[in-house]
Amino acid sequence: MKLDKALLDVLGHLESNDKPVVIGWDAIQQWSDGVLDKLVEFGLLVSTSSAQILECRGCEYHCFMDVITDTNKAKQPRAFIVCDVPEMQNEMGRIEVPLERLKQWQSSFKQLAGVIQGLLAMTHDINDGDKTVIRLGMRQSKGGRRWMSLCNQPLVLEINGFKIPINELLFIDGDVLAIDILRIDELVNTKPLSVGKAYTPSTDKLEARKLSTQAKYQDWQDEYKTLKIKHPTMNKSWFSRRIARMPIAQGSESETIRKHLK
Repeated sequence: MKLDKALLDVLGHLESNDKPVVIGWDAIQQWSDGVLDKLVEFGLLVSTSSAQILECRGCEYHCFMDVITDTNKAKQPRAFIVCDVPEMQNEMGRIEVPLERLKQWQSSFKQLAGVIQGLLAMTHDINDGDKTVIRLGMRQSKGGRRWMSLCNQPLVLEINGFKIPINELLFIDGDVLAIDILRIDELVNTKPLSVGKAYTPSTDKLEARKLSTQAKYQDWQDEYKTLKIKHPTMNKSWFSRRIARMPIAQGSESETIRKHLK
């Protein structure tokens, strides 16, 4: 996955979550060389605590399991998984896990706000107040100064009463993160149509993403019902870990999936 695609991938994760998102080592292996370093350089990703749950690669089940870490000072640190599939326990025992697979990186709504502020050369203090709206600062227009805010779910930049998806503003220019200043200034200088009835660009795209997210959740629920018939004794965490390794997960973490299983 190239840098521009990875950028959209991170933005997609942020848009579908109201909490910081974590991207693990395994997922990042799908990215091209150097992409991770660039997203860290941009400030969109920061290193975070080690993974506590990983996909086990010991057998064909590929279950998501708790990771046990041995940090005995007299030995090299080690990590392993203990199989919990009844018919495989005696055969598998402890499965070694390379330490690099425990690495994780985090992104958040607040991090994104800081990145956009930097691109716009704004210095307004960002606080944790409303987790769905962050005021970035004011930008000069022909009619005076106008507030700009970053909003989540959907992930949009609100300018002068207009809303525009962030993935239509942020882009990769060569290997540098950039923002469409010309489009922003055009909206800053455009008079809103009316209070409460401001035109929202790309409404069709926003609605399409909403429907796509709903369909994704339904796919998880359908698979959960199917798996529950085959494994009636397992809990939701076990099912969510199984679903997380399937294509229908679309990169979502197992904990996110678990919250949508009913």
